[in-house]
This record gives sequence, structure tokens and C-alpha cells, in this order.
Amino acid sequence: MPSRRHFLHGVGGTALLGTAAGSAAYLDLGFVRTKAGGGGTHTIDLDSPNREVFIPPEDFDAYATQMHEQYGDATIPWTNPESLAGEFVGAYMRQETIVPTEQYAMQDATILAHRLGSRRYKIRLWSAGRLLGKKYDVDPWGLYQEETAFTWLKQEISVDYDGQLSTDTTQSSSGRASVAGGAVTVPDGSYEMGLSPGNEASYRSRWEGFATTDVPLIGACEVQFETGTKPRFDWSLSYGVGIRTPF
Repeated sequence: MPSRRHFLHGVGGTALLGTAAGSAAYLDLGFVRTKAGGGGTHTIDLDSPNREVFIPPEDFDAYATQMHEQYGDATIPWTNPESLAGEFVGAYMRQETIVPTEQYAMQDATILAHRLGSRRYKIRLWSAGRLLGKKYDVDPWGLYQEETAFTWLKQEISVDYDGQLSTDTTQSSSGRASVAGGAVTVPDGSYEMGLSPGNEASYRSRWEGFATTDVPLIGACEVQFETGTKPRFDWSLSYGVGIRTPF
């Protein structure tokens, strides 16, 4: 089976920042326009964890407590990973400043990994975005400013080969997303989680809308790494922030 990794070659952990032109949808009293979008990708190696992002099992509770202080009800729903099926081998964390030069918002994310058997893992994903109160300068002089909002948020993992991923998807209605024993309330908009359309080697959870509140994402899947391959995958975060304008 063909490897998917070469499609991501060269992305690494770099941020792709800039203005996302032409993204507009009519909502309520004006057009929602995405003014800045971007993201980044890191490679996770389960056999050789990167200590800068790896959270050992004994340190997870302190990290979860910190996230709860920052996100409240939008925080990680799996607070006791040791009680879940499989061997909890640790978690991985990311924190991205949404447009570093402007600091519109932050996106935090973590992956919980449980070993279910030989080369098989359960992966639970959580991510959330929080705004930092920064306004967007609509005109070049900063006289006309608008409060920023999230227009999309996404978290995705990609493996090397088709057939390695199997999904665990349950989603409730009325803004309540639940999967693998965890649940969060997402803002109004569209929310999806599962295999990426047309790509069975990629799993994602994605929200799209217009929200001035915290936006949480969750998801879960299982990965079966083939004999002779490394137990690794690429972990991507992406976001959009924007404003509502009358034109």
C-alpha cells in the first residue's frame, strides 16, 4: 500500500500563517469573514517520545488540572485515563499561539495513548481554542476595530498507510459531542469527526462556525501499526479567526 507520509514531507512543526481570503458566509446580521488562518504539524513517535511534548502518566493529572483552570467545561473530558481500557502509556501536548504577532487566541491540544495489544493503540484527541480579547484592525489606521471570533478549529492525525485506522464515532445532538467515554459541548455551527473524506489514513475532528466563546474538539480512533513499521503518526492543528462585517 502506498505511503501517505510523503504528502506531509517538509511541513514539520512550522506554522502556516496569513490571511485566508475569500472565506465568507452570511450569518445573522453580516458576513463572517476569516481574516487569519493557519496551523502546524508535528510527528509523534510512540516508541521514542519527544520530551518537549510528552506527558508521562504520572504527570497527566497536573496537566489536566491546568487545562481545567484555563478552559472550564471545555476542558479534557477524560480526567482519569488510568481507568480506561488498555495500558495508559502517556499523553502528548501542544499549544499554539494563533497568529504569534497579533496573539488573537490560543489553541491547546492533547492526545492520550492507550496500548491495547501488540502494536495496537487507542488514541483519544482533545483540543480547545480560547480568545485573548484582541481586536482586529479592519482599516490600516486601527480606527475601526472588530472583536475576533473563531471561524474554524481542527485537529487531525495521519498515519502512513490506508487501513491502519479504525474509528470510534458517536455524536449527540444539540451541540453535545461524545466519543470514547468523553463529551464536550460545542458552539453552534457544523461539527464532524471521523476519517477525513477521501483519505482513510487520516482521522480528524473539525468545527466550523462563528464563536466568541471557547471551542472544544474531541475525537477517538484506534491505530494498528503493521509489523516492520514504526509506531508513529503526524498530528496537525489548524484554526481560523475572523470577524463579522456588514459588507
